[in-house]
Amino acid sequence: MPKTIILACPTLRQELQKAISLHDSGSPVYFLPRQLHNDPKELYRYLQDKIDRLYNVERIVVCASRCGGGTANLKATSADLILPRTRDCLDILLSGGSLNDLERDLHGIYFTASWMEFAKESEIDLAQLTEKMGRLAAEDYLRRLYKSFHNFYIIDTDCYDVQEVRDYIAPLVKILDGSITVLKGKFGILHKIAMENFDDDFITVPRGSVVDGDVFLRNE
Repeated sequence: MPKTIILACPTLRQELQKAISLHDSGSPVYFLPRQLHNDPKELYRYLQDKIDRLYNVERIVVCASRCGGGTANLKATSADLILPRTRDCLDILLSGGSLNDLERDLHGIYFTASWMEFAKESEIDLAQLTEKMGRLAAEDYLRRLYKSFHNFYIIDTDCYDVQEVRDYIAPLVKILDGSITVLKGKFGILHKIAMENFDDDFITVPRGSVVDGDVFLRNE
């Protein structure tokens, strides 16, 4: 049995697999079911059950961040738990050498190829709304929904076709009279996980202890 097991959000699949390959990590990865992303309570229940069932392992890396509180109060029943001090998976993708250097527009809308796939399946997808209520009504609904959001960002991690994502969000951005900015995503947190370099950007919860939801970020 390996010493380290990784439980990861599926939105990080391409980037985590790249980091693991680059650093020759032997740690197995279990990607969480996609639907858990929308329900923090279900995410918590799933993670706790998975943690309880693991055995003969030293540490479990929970690469799902806070995700609406879904990782708060997790119990380290079977091994030490390690979690990044990040708000969500976007922080993970934007991270570089240190979370102290992380900069992010908290009023912006961020996309990657994975987030695009989530958006396509959501009830606020432009194509779905247009089919359901007509073009004009759909556009009016989206203007009201995104009333305070006009800045869109694509996180380029060199793991997918950025132009495909740009083409997908361009109609929505046009409706909102917004802008698209492409940012480099170095996903430093994932590189550290692959190298098992658990520095100050992570919290370690010893076996027998509980995750304190207030200890994640130092740079709110």
